[in-house]
Amino acid sequence: MNASNTAHQNNHRSRPFPSILLISLGLLAFCALFLIIDQAYLHFISSLFPNVGTSYGLATTWGIVSRAPWVLVLIILAFLRPRLLGLQVGQMRSRWRFVLSIIIVNCAVVGGFLFLSGSGTPYSGNQWLFTEIVIVPLVEELFWRGLVFSLLFILFQKSLGRSLSLTLTVWFSGIAFGLLHAGNALAGVPSQFVAVQTLNAVIWGIVYGYARAKTDSVYPSLLAHAAMNLVVVMF
Repeated sequence: MNASNTAHQNNHRSRPFPSILLISLGLLAFCALFLIIDQAYLHFISSLFPNVGTSYGLATTWGIVSRAPWVLVLIILAFLRPRLLGLQVGQMRSRWRFVLSIIIVNCAVVGGFLFLSGSGTPYSGNQWLFTEIVIVPLVEELFWRGLVFSLLFILFQKSLGRSLSLTLTVWFSGIAFGLLHAGNALAGVPSQFVAVQTLNAVIWGIVYGYARAKTDSVYPSLLAHAAMNLVVVMF
């Protein structure tokens, strides 16, 4: 029985392409569904929500309300399955130099680009401070470097080795995370900014994925994302 199961697993692992293709299609379908639900919800609440202007209170309220469905899901999972969200310290302490270097480079690259381009962003302004450095990093990192990362890794490991599974998980989750930012164009964000934002999110989504893989924790990417967004708000 054991020999038969081993032979079956080895045969399955010798043909990884069908599994990778199937998971890719599943991730694509998931992203499409995520975008549809997210945009439908944003369209619904936008009609009920005033223009935030420069109001810190309204901007913060919008930040919470606009992500309420995902916040609810993450809160439930944080209590039931915290490791699924990467809510463990992992090897973060022993790799603190690696984590610190990511944060510094992330802020330097984004800050340098904004400084040289001489342009602000739709998220510039103190009214977005809490939303961009607390709400956005928490929701996006727990969802993408937490939940989605863990589920992809579990699925890949069913038919692939650990090393390849981890690499594919990093790239697939990072690219999906980045490309979904293109949906901001549907919410009225200027298309030129969305293009830059999407490319930036793909690059750092992959980097954050490697941080999650190296430390077995979501906290490094969460800190880096918050620091990057602070730089964005300041510009």
